[in-house]
Amino acid sequence: MNAPDARELLSTSRELLLDRLLAALPTDLHYEARMIASAMAIALREIDQGDDCAQLEARELSRLLATHGLAGLTASDARALLAQFIRQGLYDHPNEQQLALLLALDSITRSRLAVSNPKVLAHAR
Repeated sequence: MNAPDARELLSTSRELLLDRLLAALPTDLHYEARMIASAMAIALREIDQGDDCAQLEARELSRLLATHGLAGLTASDARALLAQFIRQGLYDHPNEQQLALLLALDSITRSRLAVSNPKVLAHAR
């Protein structure tokens, strides 16, 4: 028998909280219990999608910064440099670079929302 992994432990715990424990809790604690269940669901999605989300962000940032002749930066450095470019106004004028930035930010944001709050994406359609 294999020991359960983090995903299985979280999933089982969340299911137990919602299906068995919530009904046994006083009503004034239901909101808090649902908040905990929601946090567990986010953690589950982070386990399932977190690596893909990080890879998508790295690809998008790499593609954006390649237009400036920059490659091979860490994700943290790429984020910081892109933020600096935005503050300096490099993307202020409507052109292909600005469109590329907006598309990249949209893609990164949707990827993150799929983890943190997928209902927002469902309502945005």
